[in-house]
Amino acid sequence: MDNVAFLKEISVFADLTTEEIEKIIGIMKEINVPEGSVIIQEGDVGDSMYIIMDGSVEVSKTLTMKIDGQGFEEKEKILTRLSAGDHIIFGEVGLLEENVRTASVIAISNCTLCEIKKEDFQKLADKDPRMGFKIVKNIAQLVCTRLRKADEDTIKLTTALSIALSR
Repeated sequence: MDNVAFLKEISVFADLTTEEIEKIIGIMKEINVPEGSVIIQEGDVGDSMYIIMDGSVEVSKTLTMKIDGQGFEEKEKILTRLSAGDHIIFGEVGLLEENVRTASVIAISNCTLCEIKKEDFQKLADKDPRMGFKIVKNIAQLVCTRLRKADEDTIKLTTALSIALSR
């Protein structure tokens, strides 16, 4: 599968024309990441979005947990695993704002990623506002979907905690 066809399978680029996809390819930087490498570190400031072209990654978050009733300890909780076959992106908020990353992403196999820097995306969007709008709209829809899922998870956890505390 060529890069244009691959990117059209990714939701944030789904409604772009071939010409627009080629403009995106023009600002992408391909990077090879060895297995076990940290791609995004929770708490670091980020300004890039990544596309998994080959390989798999694990997304995790640091949680503070009570250990054996003795005290609290920070532990990594795996949230999800993503692979190239999922036609997925991560770090997309980095295209919109420079803020701290909310989770870590680690390569669990050798990966080929494409990185899009915020500065390059903004320059491209300024030159082609229609294309920029389509991508930002698609990112907003993706973020809304993830927010709804997080809201549902919060309700489930709150309910479970309420039941556990009432015993």
